Amino acid sequence: MMHNDSNGLASDDIRQQMADLEIEDDQIPSPMAFAGWHSKPPPVPKLKSAGVIAIDITEQFINAAQQLDDGELVKDPFFALFDSVGALEIMDPKMDSGYLEPGETMEDEYDFSQPLLPEEIIGIIDQLLCHEMAWHMGHPLAQTLFTSLYVDRLLDPCPTSLSHLYFDRSESCEDEPLTLQVLKAYCLGLIKTCCYVNNRVKAEHYYEEEDFVTHTFHRNLLENFENNDILTLIQESLEQISNSNDILPEVKAALECRLRFREAFLTTAEIAESRTSSETIKTQWESLQALLPTLKSSTKLGKPVPASFSVKLQRKLASTVPPRPIVHISLDTAYDHLERLCRDGSIAAEVLKYYDSHSLMTFVFLFQARKPQPSIYIRTLLQHYLFGDMVILGTMSIRQLLDDDLSSTVLPANKILDRANDEVELPSDPRFKMANDTEVFRSRAAGSYLDILRTICQNRCRIRRTLARTVADFEILQLDSEELDMELRQYTQEEPIRDREISSEPIYSFPLSSWAYFYKLRQMEWLLQMGFELEIYQQDELASMFWYLQYLAKTRSRHLERIRGFNVRGFNESRRNPAAVGERHAEFINALAFINYSSLEASATYGFADALSCLFTVLRRLSLIHSPPRPYSNDQQRYEVRMKPFRLVGLPELVPFDELKRQVTQPGETTLDLLKYAAESAMAAKKAFEVMSKLSARDAFCQGSYDSWLKNIKDTLKACIFTGITIATVKKAVETTAKNGKVQIKVEIPATGKGYHDWWVVPKVIPVL
Repeated sequence: MMHNDSNGLASDDIRQQMADLEIEDDQIPSPMAFAGWHSKPPPVPKLKSAGVIAIDITEQFINAAQQLDDGELVKDPFFALFDSVGALEIMDPKMDSGYLEPGETMEDEYDFSQPLLPEEIIGIIDQLLCHEMAWHMGHPLAQTLFTSLYVDRLLDPCPTSLSHLYFDRSESCEDEPLTLQVLKAYCLGLIKTCCYVNNRVKAEHYYEEEDFVTHTFHRNLLENFENNDILTLIQESLEQISNSNDILPEVKAALECRLRFREAFLTTAEIAESRTSSETIKTQWESLQALLPTLKSSTKLGKPVPASFSVKLQRKLASTVPPRPIVHISLDTAYDHLERLCRDGSIAAEVLKYYDSHSLMTFVFLFQARKPQPSIYIRTLLQHYLFGDMVILGTMSIRQLLDDDLSSTVLPANKILDRANDEVELPSDPRFKMANDTEVFRSRAAGSYLDILRTICQNRCRIRRTLARTVADFEILQLDSEELDMELRQYTQEEPIRDREISSEPIYSFPLSSWAYFYKLRQMEWLLQMGFELEIYQQDELASMFWYLQYLAKTRSRHLERIRGFNVRGFNESRRNPAAVGERHAEFINALAFINYSSLEASATYGFADALSCLFTVLRRLSLIHSPPRPYSNDQQRYEVRMKPFRLVGLPELVPFDELKRQVTQPGETTLDLLKYAAESAMAAKKAFEVMSKLSARDAFCQGSYDSWLKNIKDTLKACIFTGITIATVKKAVETTAKNGKVQIKVEIPATGKGYHDWWVVPKVIPVL
């Protein structure tokens, strides 16, 4: 008892002391006060110590910061990653997913049993479509579809059957209102469609976070459910809507249209996985696209329900990233992306129609160059069509494709590619050895060749970066192929060409290494040309880069002449043999046609590039293009960086910087002479492009993509014509130079997408009045 009394006395003393503090009632913190305790930053502490003298360094700090150049970084070498992570504040809403505002609860208190109007269902479905397209654009599911409370209700916990799947878990699924049944059917179709898309992207080559985010945060996207079960549920919902008399006709039509769209999209995603018939896939994409106008016109009937989406759902996901806001895109943006998705999907299916290896390469390259570039889902579908399961276009072996390319370039009707060699089993037979060496080459070349197609299927920036590696691969392949060529020469008994004017040594064809060299040169040109498209080069570098482009194109043109010589010799020998008429002659004619087309394209390229190089050189001479200040580099260092992908290339040899500078600036030529030469080069290129624009799809080796190829050629032709006009304008300005020695013109360099062609940067010259 004494113990209890003493406690009581102590309690009374404490109460008295608390009362003496005179704390006002309105100052007593509420139960949720600590949630927002640090809503305002605390005042700066006042240091009072005999050993510490506080000095305001704000002005000195600002003055020191202003003395730093742009891009200069000041970093404490002892400030490590651990220190930066430790500097993050808990209860910062940008970093702490568990942070709660005053009065906020941990989870959403959304009532799934509340009835929804049909107009609200339309609004929710339209918002889900926006989130779905935002996901296709590269945003994660955590910020798009997984912010829907209705989608979360279907996926958490992981469903086991459709019969036990419903929103209101307090009642039976059979008692759900019609509106919720429609929403459930749509959401299930949406999730299953996303499952197909996600699995396709993950199965192909792509760049995580850069192209697409496949992370599902440990959520199952109905992978264990069959399509037919979901399609049956959608059909049942369509029937119930049709039989309902409680919904306005226009609202009923809008709901039916959305369910049919989801049914068509799910079916398309399933059919697009097959590679059997391009017409079936194309028809399915076109049918899906045909539903979009009706879908878009009925969006005005929808009524948004923002409470059905919540960022709080991120707290339930298996993620270690800080909370991120919901990604919102407009309906117009979503429909535009969806329409492009359908259009690109139907065009991508055309690749399944095989014509020849060069047409296939042209199709892939032009398809990936579309503006805007096809989405990652379509690009991975294209990869699947090209070499899914290591079967080319679903019907061909890699050997067929490689042999087709070799025969149409360097080995037309050649015994090296004769299939009969495979039937020979005698090791001493030359045909057995030829088959063995050729198979060794195929095993080395197949990966590099397919890497070209795989590289082209990436986003534009990655194409250029990856080409730098594939060029090095073809350099190694070329060197290895030279040894195989010399071995094969022993079995084919090839007779060399002896021409003292060319070389004192006998000249052999070296077909395999010539093929590798041709594709190496082609990729080097693409790498340079994509630098113009991606605006990597500065204005004062354009003259040098165009000069190097014409240097590579001229090298390719000379190499094609060499290949043509050996093909013509083989064709003439074949014509002397009456038994070789027919298919062998067709192979020679096809190979010569490709060499002729490639030579024409190479001559047009180096003529146009030469004209632009001279033009930009003149503009620099006239001080119309200025070099920006570069305190941390010079011209030679920058040239070394640009040519870094070509350092490992033995042929063609890397041009030394001093030689390049002399060739570009041409100090021995007058300005008018340079302009005259540029005009002649532009005119020659223009004639070549005009000839190309009149070729048929077969002659241009662009079967399956003729319309895109023709548009590309015509855009290049327009750029070439505009270059001629610009050269004439500059020449006239130089001839009528003012007394002060300054030309009365100014120059504007168009940005990517503002000119006639992204690969050909043509300056715009404007008179100065």
